Amino acid sequence: MNEIRKAGLKQLVTAGVIAVLIEALMLWLKDHGRSIVGIGWAIPAAFALTGLIQLVSGVPFLELSARWDSLKGWQRGILGTLIVIVAVALMMLGFIGFSTLFLS
Repeated sequence: MNEIRKAGLKQLVTAGVIAVLIEALMLWLKDHGRSIVGIGWAIPAAFALTGLIQLVSGVPFLELSARWDSLKGWQRGILGTLIVIVAVALMMLGFIGFSTLFLS
């Protein structure tokens, strides 16, 4: 595993753990009668997603835009469509898995 992927994995795990801890804190405060409004987990979750992109692509996040722009239009169209199809399929699998585990 190259250094960029290792850095992406580290960023994904660290930011993901922070996001989960913030969400758990908000739920704990809600259970104890305190109201907390906000989506404090969103910033660490965004960092986790940038780490995931680095882990999957092996390209630094800031360099990814230049590489995307260097593709031809038809390549961006096909790759973009493929990314959306895979993302929707993974979300559907997640919904099915969640519903079978927790709602049945």
